[in-house]
Formats: sequence, structure tokens, C-alpha cells
Amino acid sequence: MTQENKDIQPQAEPHIVKSHDIHIDNDYADWIADIKSRYRSAQVKAAVKVNAEKLLFNWQLGRDLVQKKAEERWGAGVVEQVSLDLNREFPNSTNFSVRYLWYMKQWYLFYAENMEKLKQLVSVMLPEDDYDNKIKQITDEEKLKQSVSEFPLPFACVPWGHHVRIVQHSETIEEALFYVGYTIREGISRDILTRVMKDDIYKKQGTVPNNFSQHLTPQLAQMARY
Repeated sequence: MTQENKDIQPQAEPHIVKSHDIHIDNDYADWIADIKSRYRSAQVKAAVKVNAEKLLFNWQLGRDLVQKKAEERWGAGVVEQVSLDLNREFPNSTNFSVRYLWYMKQWYLFYAENMEKLKQLVSVMLPEDDYDNKIKQITDEEKLKQSVSEFPLPFACVPWGHHVRIVQHSETIEEALFYVGYTIREGISRDILTRVMKDDIYKKQGTVPNNFSQHLTPQLAQMARY
């Protein structure tokens, strides 16, 4: 075989393991391929649902620490005590370290300081099409709404680690929601999100010279610049 022939190899056909007493044809191969595709889709949807439930739990626990005024009521070491109690009950979980609990409180508190403003901005600033497509993967949407009315449903489409970095970086709710929406729209990893925030694209957005304000209403001009 020449070197050229060695370099040009036919594409391998899908590998199917045969059992006894079976006749495998193209219809069977197509069926198996469809099953695999559906299973992968189910895995993705399951992961999204699990993420949504975990985020709701984190939001509620952060809310509890804030609304119960836990440190004033039970002492300055209450977060450490909650961590000890939960780790004792759930020894295989990695979600109840003291730092993790502080992140939950920080996350909730960042937005809760102006909850009405949060509700208004969520409906305006997040990409509706991307939000709708991804939120449909969460079948318990009504459950999320009923469980805690102030929990913004688009938050369920963003991984927990992204949320932590966003509130640590952002100075305002507007900036935080910009990066939440960016994450949903682009589907970026945490490392890419960190680089995007380091580049400060929120403050750079809309700085390209334009005459939108001369021809559009203030709200439409803002959307156009975005």
C-alpha cells in the first residue's frame, strides 16, 4: 500500500456488537442510533433539572440565612454550625462547606437588596428566545415558581459556579444580569466567563459610535446598543 493510500482511509462504520440469533440490517442500525440520541438528550435534560433544583435549594438556604438573621439570632459562628450539622447528616456531599454556605448567602443578598428591581430587569435584559428554549428543558417550572416566588427562573439555566463568579465580579444588578444573559445565550464555560468579565465587556457594550439616540426612543436605543 502506498503512502497516499495509507493516508486516505475509509471512514469506519458504526460499530455494533452482535449477539446470537440476530439479523442486523440498516433499519436496526438506524433504530439503535435513534435510541442513543434520545438517551443523550435525556441525560442533558436530567442534568438541567438537577442543576435547577440545586440552585433553588442554594437560593432558599441563602434566603434563610438572611431573613432569619441567623448570626444575630444564634451567634457569629452559626454558619460554621450549620455546615457541621449538614455535613454530619450528608457526609458524601461537597455542598455544605462554610465557604459554600457563605456563597449562598452572598448570592441571595446581592439580588435581594432590590428585589423589585430584579424582577423588572429579568424580563427586559435576558434573551427571551434562548431563555424560552432552555427553560423548556426544566419540566418543574411551576414548582420552581411556587417554591419561592422571587427566584428568577432564568437563573436555573446557569451553573452554580458561574453565579458565584458573577456576583463577586459585578457592581450592580444590571451588570450581573448582563453576564447571566450572556452565559445563557453563549453557553460559555466558567473559565471563558471569567475572561469575558476580565475584559469588562459589560462596560464596553454600546460604546461603538452610533446615532441610535437620534432616531429611537431611549428604551429602543438601549436595546439597539446592546
